[in-house]
Formats: sequence, C-alpha cells, structure tokens
Amino acid sequence: MDFSKMSAYISISLPILFIVGLLIVLSRNPWFSFTGNALSDMGSVRNPVNYYFNGFLMVFAVIGFIAAIGALRNGLSYLMPLAMVFLFLVGVFPEEYAPHAPVAVSFYVLALVDITIIGLKLGRNGMSAGYIWSVLAVLAFALMLYLVKARVFKGLAIPELVGAATILAWFVYIGLLQLEVRRNSYRNL
Repeated sequence: MDFSKMSAYISISLPILFIVGLLIVLSRNPWFSFTGNALSDMGSVRNPVNYYFNGFLMVFAVIGFIAAIGALRNGLSYLMPLAMVFLFLVGVFPEEYAPHAPVAVSFYVLALVDITIIGLKLGRNGMSAGYIWSVLAVLAFALMLYLVKARVFKGLAIPELVGAATILAWFVYIGLLQLEVRRNSYRNL
C-alpha cells in the first residue's frame, strides 16, 4: 500500500482512535467532568495516572501527523502537520508548565485555519463542500471562543471537544477525498 492511501485510511480512522483512546483515559480518571474540567486536567502532574492522557495525546498526534503529511503531499493541507506537532507538545507539557497553554491554543488555531484555507481552495476549484468546511471551521472557532469567554461551562472540555470534533470530521473528509483520487482531480489544485 502506498503512503497516500495509507494516510487516507489513517485519516478516516482518526475519530475511532480518538474515541477509543479517550474512553480508555476516562476509565482511568473517573473523577473527570466534561463540564467542570479541561481535558488536560487528566494530564496534570498532580494526577497519578497522567501518563494515560499525555501518552494518548502523543501517540494520537504521531498517527495524526502521518495523516496530515499525506494530506499535505496531496495538496489538502498546509498547516495540519504543524498542528499535530503542537498537539504532541500538549502531551509533553502538562498544564502546570508554561508552554502548555500556548501549544494547546496553537494546535486548535493552526488546525482550524488549515481547514478554512483548504476549504476555500477546494471551493474555488469547484468543490462547493469546501466552502461549507471553511464556514464550519470558523463557526467552530467562534463557538469555542464564546463558550470559553461566556463561561458557559466551568471547565474547558466541551469547547475543546467542539474543536476536536470539527478537526476529526475534517480528517474523515480529506481521507475520503484522497481515496477518490481516480474520480477527482484535486491533485491539480
């Protein structure tokens, strides 16, 4: 199997890997509350089982990086590989360390900006769904900001999952695009 096809299959599988990994991490952290905590609270240095969350993020980021490089090579990404590096760093630097917040924010910003840019690129090249993805990425970012600023929830997990769901859905979309290479001419974008 060539790299492009493998990375497309990885892209499509990322939501399942994320859900399974998160369920494993949650099973080790029964105290966690989606409305009262940030996801990174499970990776805190104060948490005796923080290695589940931090290890999960690092492994997931490496797998996501492979998918992002495949997308980059096929003209379906510019910033996502760098976003995956920042996601990896979220696992390296627990929330108590100064780089944690900037790398976490950078992950979301880079990933959602990448979706917006590639969506516009696809839209301009005749794939109207690209425009929808651009709007969704901007709306997801706006919703994340609103939920954080308005303090709708005590914790950050829900806003984080809004961004994560958008990014994971995008990976499925670009994975499917890459598998349709014979029917689509997106490589010429």
